Amino acid sequence: MGDTAILTTKQTEGQTQEYWKTQLAGLVDGARFFFYENTDTMFEIACEPRANCNVDQLSFKAYLTRWMAGTAKVAPQHYDAIMKRLRGSAVAAAKQCTGGTKGITCGTRWYEDGWDGTYGVGQQMNALEIFQTNLEDQVAGPLSNSTGGTSKGNPSAGTGPDSGGSGGGGGGRAGSNNPITGGDRAGAGILTALVVVFVLGGAWYVVS
Repeated sequence: MGDTAILTTKQTEGQTQEYWKTQLAGLVDGARFFFYENTDTMFEIACEPRANCNVDQLSFKAYLTRWMAGTAKVAPQHYDAIMKRLRGSAVAAAKQCTGGTKGITCGTRWYEDGWDGTYGVGQQMNALEIFQTNLEDQVAGPLSNSTGGTSKGNPSAGTGPDSGGSGGGGGGRAGSNNPITGGDRAGAGILTALVVVFVLGGAWYVVS
């Protein structure tokens, strides 16, 4: 939904554009529910307070972080609000990544001051994502055909003959078939006969 709102805002104008700007602003504002008690510290509201997150939920902060950072990059009107939260969450996450024998294991509950004793792939993913998204100012945003992108689209891909090159042939024109040969008919007949034999044999076995 967030990606749809962003892209549609950029591809429309007038009332339609204003509609999608409102939708995007609502999504950005709605993300506040995933920040602990009106702070800038991200948390998984569905399970962290009760410490009953499943394996999937333990990595949800990573995805929210990525989506928010992407929004800040391509919708600069929300940059300040989003990055304020992401920076605050990064500081909180750093305090959680002090566990284990080497003092680098990351925990789950970033709103706690110090490692909470939990660990796993999800926790590490969350921390890595929140740290690296705070570096997004060091790289350019996504490119398009008009801003330096080099990937060329081909709306006819899959509809032309298979040339074996880079033209995106796809092995024949859409809706066409290769000529049916005698071998094709023979193979189809054999397969049909086998199916009939198996069906009749199975029916006989059941009723007998």
